[in-house]
Amino acid sequence: MYMKRIHIVLYALCYIGLSMIASGCGSKEEFVARINDETISSKELDSRIAKLPDRYRDVVSANKKNFLDELISDKLLYGEAIRRGLDKDKEVKEVIDEARKKILIARLIKDTVEDKVKVTDQDVRDYYEKNQKEFMTPEILRASHIMVKTEAEANDIVQELARGSNFEDLARSRSIDPSAAKGGDIGYFVVGQLDPDFEAAAVQMREGELKYVVKTRFGYHIIKLTERKPPNIERFKDVEERLRHNLLVEKRKKAFNDLVESLKKNARIQINDKSPALASQGKAAPETPKAAGAEKK
Repeated sequence: MYMKRIHIVLYALCYIGLSMIASGCGSKEEFVARINDETISSKELDSRIAKLPDRYRDVVSANKKNFLDELISDKLLYGEAIRRGLDKDKEVKEVIDEARKKILIARLIKDTVEDKVKVTDQDVRDYYEKNQKEFMTPEILRASHIMVKTEAEANDIVQELARGSNFEDLARSRSIDPSAAKGGDIGYFVVGQLDPDFEAAAVQMREGELKYVVKTRFGYHIIKLTERKPPNIERFKDVEERLRHNLLVEKRKKAFNDLVESLKKNARIQINDKSPALASQGKAAPETPKAAGAEKK
């Protein structure tokens, strides 16, 4: 709910700036355009541009005449809508009332949540120091293997290795796995990515060690562990910005929820659960399972 409100904030702030076009009046300052009885001053033009989102401001500043033409069009269209009495249309009034509510809600959230909640450098550092496990990278293994269909073939390859044959050459010539083209190298992996039987053998091996005839559902393997990287803690400077963002989102979410709960606590709310209007329609949507790590701060 909080993230939905954030989008409303951004939308509404843009809406505030753009809606002023319709209600703005000319001033006695130097005008850049006159439309019937109204004028657009240079100050008004610059003010409109300043209210635009960052990603548009530079583009518009370089093409002020195009933007001015849009302002003129807006004023003409707005004037024509008023002339036709569309501001008194019931549906239009409902849309305006709804937009007004969203703008006021957005401003409330901005004033009480967005502008008030801050994350300091010390907040980020403290969280990092107190939650080291969150920044621990798992052990990483790298292995090569030769895979064949039968145990007899695997034993034959073991004998060739014992006689001094090169592992990579045998992988290229004998292995039925796609990794054969790379001398049997399957690259880096962490536990949980490969076949459990293959991993169970690999995690017990020392770097450079060979493991003979390991059976998996794919066939028979001769495994060579080529590299082993121990678990490691990510450096603070590598996670600082990500952590700062996550902390800010969580703190704002809490502030928003606290605001809503406070308002609910001090309000008289009654819900008629027996109302037909609240009856479920069709099948309820299944709860979406949370991805691993999705709730990490």
